[in-house]
Amino acid sequence: MVPGYREVRQLGAGRTGRVFLATYQPTGAYVAIKYLNATLRRDAEFMDRFRADTPHLVEIDDPNVVRLYEYVETPARAAVVMELVDGVPLRTLLAEHGPITPEAALAVLKSTLLALAAAHERGVPHRDVTPGNLLVQADGGTKLGDFGVVVHAEEPGVPAGTPPYMAPELWTLGRAGPPADLYAAACVLFEAVRGRPPYVVPPKGGGDSSPRPLDRDGGEAASEVLGLRRKHLEEPVPLEVVPDALRDLLRRGLAKDPAGRYASARQFAAALEQDAAAGYGPDWEKRGRRHLAEQATLLALRFPLARTDSRTSLTTGLRERVPRLPPQLWVAGATVVAALLAILLSGGHLPEGPGTILMPPPRAQNETRTEAGTETRSPQSPTPATRAPSPPATTPPPATAAPPPPTAQGGTSVPLPAVRAAGISGWNGTTGSITVTVDGTGPVRLLIAYTRRDDDGDAARTLRRETRTLRGRTSYTSAVAYSPGEVACGERAHLGLLVMTEPAAANGPQVSEATLNGPACPPPPTSHSPVPTPEPSASPTTTPEPPSSNAPIAPPPTSNAPAIWSSDTPVVQLSGGPSLTSSR
Repeated sequence: MVPGYREVRQLGAGRTGRVFLATYQPTGAYVAIKYLNATLRRDAEFMDRFRADTPHLVEIDDPNVVRLYEYVETPARAAVVMELVDGVPLRTLLAEHGPITPEAALAVLKSTLLALAAAHERGVPHRDVTPGNLLVQADGGTKLGDFGVVVHAEEPGVPAGTPPYMAPELWTLGRAGPPADLYAAACVLFEAVRGRPPYVVPPKGGGDSSPRPLDRDGGEAASEVLGLRRKHLEEPVPLEVVPDALRDLLRRGLAKDPAGRYASARQFAAALEQDAAAGYGPDWEKRGRRHLAEQATLLALRFPLARTDSRTSLTTGLRERVPRLPPQLWVAGATVVAALLAILLSGGHLPEGPGTILMPPPRAQNETRTEAGTETRSPQSPTPATRAPSPPATTPPPATAAPPPPTAQGGTSVPLPAVRAAGISGWNGTTGSITVTVDGTGPVRLLIAYTRRDDDGDAARTLRRETRTLRGRTSYTSAVAYSPGEVACGERAHLGLLVMTEPAAANGPQVSEATLNGPACPPPPTSHSPVPTPEPSASPTTTPEPPSSNAPIAPPPTSNAPAIWSSDTPVVQLSGGPSLTSSR
């Protein structure tokens, strides 16, 4: 347990360690804490390098990078406190939905290259760019995380990294650096549009003869690793299976010789912009991010904040409290969470302790109050505190003071209370109430969203968002009311209420849904009167001779004439008008 943080639940585990969802206790801000596993901690070379890289990583403030807030090391464990990204790994998205559109793949690559550029310009390579380290959010944006956290393959003689994405110089010289990162990013582009990396090995033991990519968490066999090594070193890039607009990018990005690749991540990104605009038009990135957003929100139940509940386990958390909550509502809820995530996250400071390495903490944001009495907060992610110029290497850095608490109107320091629980009661689709219990009288922000989902199969959509501020008591009941509009006759609408608090409530975001049925539709009018027989009309192609004065009048058309009206002709009912017929 990292001092100053409260763990909520485990998010995942792999060969590099375990990741937990946690909150920073003074502010309630959500963070992710990664505990490095024993294998990495025993690797002296890795630990020395990671300690050297961390001061540079903590200063990277780029929207395409998962922010690293603090690194804490004790004799028993090492932990990285980082930004919580509410999304899913690109690997999960590809596994669930298959390849993405070329525009979406290019949007992922652009974000990855900008993240790499921010790190390379500080002298830090990533060393393990894979779809598992790219997180896709509900707005279609992506962030690259786990800089420098890379382990050796289980086979002897294989350098640290993930074999399907390792550049030739990694296999031969063990040389990790910016060129190898660009090679791995190009492998990710290939996999995003094809559903597999550029080089794969056939499966063992027969069965499905299609090649499968190796994953470092799967335990690579020696023969498979050696097969990948040969392919990366010798096989030409399979450009014939990718769209034309991507071929030049992949030809240079996957060059065997590092000198043949792009000189930098920014140069790669500039070439990407030109080729993408030429191949897919000026709006390629907007379409690509929209596609990513659609694919990610379909997996909203896997978002960290969509399943937050400190009282229950991962499999029984929200299901026990909302047993029949439809997944479409969570899709809208995840979209709202993504839109408000920047507001929910705030700064933190880790108390100094024995054997702890402290990095600059995030800067806390102060709440202000407008004349109308509505609090405002800058909707941005935590940023590092302002630092003085770095002292010489021989001088230990000074201890960083904890950020001041928010200041209420009039300059009085008021600590943020901890929100014990938030709840929704009496929600009927239009009215209800929200209850909040806290352990102090300081300000609490209430974030409310109203959603609607119809029975036509579409996902829920957000109709309205509200922000309220509660202060002065330890328990609150706040009424909510919103009219979602008329429900058509014979139809049904599912109206949702999503509630979050800042600081975050101990029981996480709350969701409730009510169903409204439209009025019964009136039965269609029926008529039992005989269908009138129209007057005969003249043939459109023949003009009859006028009858002579002594000629008899022609009789009506016989039954062999074509019928214009018939009793089985379908009826088209126009609202407010008579019944009309249409010929078939």
